[in-house]
Amino acid sequence: MTAELSDALVSTWVTGWARTHGYEVQHEGKVHSVGLPGTDRAEWEYVLYAPSESDLRKVASAVSKSPQRLLTVIAEPGADVLDVSSVDGLELISDEEKLMVVDMDSQDVEDPITPETFTTQREDFDDWTLLTVRQGENVAARGRMAVADDFCILDRIYTAPDYRRQGLGTFVTRALLALAHEHDVSEGLLVATADGQELYEYLGWTLLGDVHVFGAPGSTDLRRHSHSLDVEQLNE
Repeated sequence: MTAELSDALVSTWVTGWARTHGYEVQHEGKVHSVGLPGTDRAEWEYVLYAPSESDLRKVASAVSKSPQRLLTVIAEPGADVLDVSSVDGLELISDEEKLMVVDMDSQDVEDPITPETFTTQREDFDDWTLLTVRQGENVAARGRMAVADDFCILDRIYTAPDYRRQGLGTFVTRALLALAHEHDVSEGLLVATADGQELYEYLGWTLLGDVHVFGAPGSTDLRRHSHSLDVEQLNE
C-alpha cells in the first residue's frame, strides 16, 4: 500500500530532493524552502502543499521580488490550484511534472544485470548516491538517490541522446531502487517529466500529485523549471 499525498510527504520529498542537489532545506510550518547554502535566498524555491491563503500570499510576495525565485505548489491529481496568478501577478512556468510513488516491496532487491558493452559506477556522498552508466569514456545514463525518513527519493534520471531507447532509463531506475534497499525504506518518490511518466508507470509507479511551478512576471526563461532534469538537459 502506497502513501497518500500530504504535507508531511511533500516535506519528505523536498528533503530528499534537496540532498541530491546539495541544497540547504528549511521547513517553516507548511512552507518548505530550498536553495544553495550561503546564499541570500535570491534564488530559493518555496514548495507548498494545499496552501492556505495566508501562506500562499506570504510566499508569493517573496517570489515576486526576484526573477530567480520559484513557487512550487503540489496538489492532488486534477485538483484546482488556488489562483496563484492573482497573487502578486505570478506566472505559471510549468504544470507538466508529476509526483509519483512506488511500494518498495514490489521492487527487486538484487541489482539488475548491466547491459552488454556498458559499465556502472557508484559514488556515495554524504547524503546521496550517484549511479553513472558508461560505454567506454562516454556517459550514457545516470541518476541520483537519497533517503529521507523511510522513503528513497530518485532524481535526475537521465539518458544521453545517443543512448536513448536502449532501456537505460529502466536500468538506472531499477539499479537505484536496488541501492535503496540497503536502507530501511518502504516507498520511493520521484518527480517525473511528461516524457518520463509512461516509463515509471510501466515500472510500477503510481501518480500521487500534480506539480505546478510559478515565477515572477517575465522570468519564465531565466531559471531552471524542472525538478527532475539538469540545466544542460533542458538545453538539449
